[in-house]
Amino acid sequence: MNIEGAITDLTPINRTDDKGAPLPTTAEFKLHTKNPAQILAVKVSADQYTDGTYKLLEQMQSDPNGWGLKPVLLNIEYYEGANVARQMDWKGFRLHSLPTESKPK
Repeated sequence: MNIEGAITDLTPINRTDDKGAPLPTTAEFKLHTKNPAQILAVKVSADQYTDGTYKLLEQMQSDPNGWGLKPVLLNIEYYEGANVARQMDWKGFRLHSLPTESKPK
């Protein structure tokens, strides 16, 4: 879904697997929306972190302590899943893509 909001608190996430080996770096940020007014936690995949999307998000990020938040348009998706063996479930939002802008000639 396309949603307009402001990006804050963009942070890289370094995790390890069960044996202590490092996993690929991912990221997460908060997306402040106005209608409806809410703050979503959005995850960035390891592929998006390495392909330059993370750097673009850094440029779009707003200062949460500033006077105004810069609105951006993002494509995000809702996901959910479960691991029955570990009795865990997870759900949330992840960045699908950054919208592209085509200018008429």
